[in-house]
Amino acid sequence: MQANKLQEVKGTVLRYSHWLAQLIDMIKPTNLYLVLGRAGAKTRMIFAKRLKDISKEMPGAFVSLSADTYMNAVKNVIPTIITGWESLGWIEGIHFVVDRRPPAHFKKPHKTVLSWKHTITTHHGTHFKIISQDRPSSGAGDSYQADAGDEAKYLKKKKLNKTQQATRGEHVRYSSSPYYLGSTYTTDMPNINLGEQDWILEQRDQMDIAQIERILQVAFVLNEIKIEFIKTQELLNADPKNEKLKKKLRNIHRNWKRWEARYKKVRRNSTFFYIGSSFVNADILTETYFYEQFKKGNFKELMTAILSMEPTIEVGEKFYPKLKQSNFYSDGFNYANVDKFTFSELKHQKTSSIDLKYLMRNQHLEAGFDSGNMCSLVVGQSSDELIRVLAEFYTIPTDFIPELGAQFVEFFKNHKRKQLLLWHDRATNNYQSVGEDHASKLKKAIEFNKDGNPTGWIVSLQSRSQATISQQTEYELCLQLMEGNNPLLPKLLIDKYNCICLKSSLERAKKIIKVNKTTGAKSIHKDKSSEKLAYHRLPLESTNMSDAFKYFVCRQELIKIISGNEELSFSDPTIK
Repeated sequence: MQANKLQEVKGTVLRYSHWLAQLIDMIKPTNLYLVLGRAGAKTRMIFAKRLKDISKEMPGAFVSLSADTYMNAVKNVIPTIITGWESLGWIEGIHFVVDRRPPAHFKKPHKTVLSWKHTITTHHGTHFKIISQDRPSSGAGDSYQADAGDEAKYLKKKKLNKTQQATRGEHVRYSSSPYYLGSTYTTDMPNINLGEQDWILEQRDQMDIAQIERILQVAFVLNEIKIEFIKTQELLNADPKNEKLKKKLRNIHRNWKRWEARYKKVRRNSTFFYIGSSFVNADILTETYFYEQFKKGNFKELMTAILSMEPTIEVGEKFYPKLKQSNFYSDGFNYANVDKFTFSELKHQKTSSIDLKYLMRNQHLEAGFDSGNMCSLVVGQSSDELIRVLAEFYTIPTDFIPELGAQFVEFFKNHKRKQLLLWHDRATNNYQSVGEDHASKLKKAIEFNKDGNPTGWIVSLQSRSQATISQQTEYELCLQLMEGNNPLLPKLLIDKYNCICLKSSLERAKKIIKVNKTTGAKSIHKDKSSEKLAYHRLPLESTNMSDAFKYFVCRQELIKIISGNEELSFSDPTIK
């Protein structure tokens, strides 16, 4: 394995990494655009390492670090970067600080920092500013010497362009570094069928392969010189009075500096684009990992997630073909409360209903509930003009309905009007007479805590007299509801970030056509095979959460509006 860090006098510190990480570490391009399969260690092994190099090579520079949401940055991106830095030997408080003024031994950023909030600062004085796309003002008024972002498939290019336009300035101070004005973006393969952003794939045309080959040629020469230097230094340490070794070491060092200058020159204005599968990390993941993934997973999805193959558009296979990005909103967080905490505090801080920007606190809540191996609860509020999905909750074994109710009560403990209208699977009515139906259990779990004390909530079950909702009916209603062209139906809006599992469930749901053996009539059904996945995969990959959504939106008054349009079920191009 290549040594990732060379200390000119004290010897070598050996770091292990897979071959692609080593290749990128040899090239060190100005711009890096990397698409790498799930579990390829792109954030910890590649992204974090590159940020560390930028910090060292451009001390005191300002670098923008983009994320789709502030909460995603706090909960996922930043912790993974910190883990990567710690694996490289950095220690928080000594080599970097988060969200606070750095200690006295740190070098200073090249310009005055007015606020240390939403930032990471390294001991080199390099200043990383967190810019979340759901808070556009977070990056306003600054200029940066480099820009970066992990999980690029969630970053909207139009918003990213504004950040990249601020990558400018300090030419005299930093232009000697090939990282100056460079970009670093990593992601796994975007799936446009799931509404993800694929702009990173357009960057492949920016790569000059001949330049990358020249960089590698120089890099290998430089690497051999460094190895020779270390070996000679070790010999000199064993024989410190050997004048011949001292002279040889000085000559090697001069040669090192000459080739280092050539290396910097050839790297300047370079772009490296690469698509790699998860197999780059096969030595660590082992054969068992891939066997289990392909044994239990959907092969088409794994082609994208593991093999990094570009997905094809298959709208005709979707159960919710009219679902579009305009059905989601991305500004659902109210950050007034969040801003009271630092990064470190937020890692352990749970969001609650006071963080929901569009929640009407004096109005009752509404929810759809589905039970099974995974219990799902979709919560929102509605009017004649709008159905807004605000939040989601779920449990997987060994948790069950009591834990689901506790989640709801804790999240909405500050809600003023504690009344919940609950729509649920009509099949739960079969056990109503003996008090064992799941809807009644959830009602009890919300109205009373585990000690039997009242919570103040009143739950009204709405599906006691409701007829069975067929999947055909759900399909028909959602076609019109999501398309938004029927003036008699309310508009549908779903919180993109507070309902991550619901969004994924709706986007992944497939339809199947069944034929009645007696009449020959065709009908549309939801493919429920994903509900047999391993428990930990159910929240993001199964249709469970979409069934809770079904009960939430398929209300009698809305079904009646479309009841005269049943012929629309056969307007689907896949039904003859």
